[in-house]
Amino acid sequence: MSQWNLSSRVRLARSKRLSTQIQARLVVGADGRNSAVRKWGGFSVEHSPLPFQFAGVQLTGVRSREDVVMFIFNAELGMVVATVPQAKGRWRAYLGYPTGKVELQGPDKLKTFAAESARVVPALAEAYACAQSTGPLAAFDVSESWVRHPYRNGVALLGDAAATSDPTFGQGMATALRSARVLRDALLHNEDWDKAGDEYAREHHRSFQSTHKVCGWLRTLFQDPCAEAAALRQRAMPKIAEDLTRVPDHLASGPDLPSDEAVRARLFGEA
Repeated sequence: MSQWNLSSRVRLARSKRLSTQIQARLVVGADGRNSAVRKWGGFSVEHSPLPFQFAGVQLTGVRSREDVVMFIFNAELGMVVATVPQAKGRWRAYLGYPTGKVELQGPDKLKTFAAESARVVPALAEAYACAQSTGPLAAFDVSESWVRHPYRNGVALLGDAAATSDPTFGQGMATALRSARVLRDALLHNEDWDKAGDEYAREHHRSFQSTHKVCGWLRTLFQDPCAEAAALRQRAMPKIAEDLTRVPDHLASGPDLPSDEAVRARLFGEA
């Protein structure tokens, strides 16, 4: 049976001289995209760079309906905006934009954030006119990364520690919760937890690759400003307007839906 020794990495007191060792039948790392557990466990990480950034901030004073979430792409600019109303007059505001176009980090960049958002949706100029931030404005690289087999030697990785997908399509929390369920079921159905861990890892990789593939299709169709993507939109969008089921529903219904060539061809208007 595999055991993983946490050694002095678990600190029980502020003093560096006090540490303990804990042995466990299974260790689960769910500590985000910069996972320390992933590093300690010796997992190999694969990367897929994406040429854009994502910025987010919490606002008050937004002039917009509080019962509507807005999520709008502007493919010509390669940008996307989202506004999400919350309780007590607060809003979460997001902007996805090509890398290197602007710098959106820090409180002094809020006016730039609002102006760039209004380029995508002109109505946001008025909506953000009196907006103030109630939290940090932060931007981060959205490049995808994943561990091909997120289990080894008694350590299982969940959520962003195992795989990060494009946050434009909001699959991080859903993937983490699904991963917990898949790991739970594998452990309940197999007394050999090494085999259960391997079963979990295979299923996690399969489902993530489905999400990764479909998000890539959607990014090309709705956000990529290049000439090839524009040509795809000219063919695909009129057909999607006639039949919305051409757009894969994986973002709402999960990665168990088919993501084969027939699904891709329907999305891009080739079938």
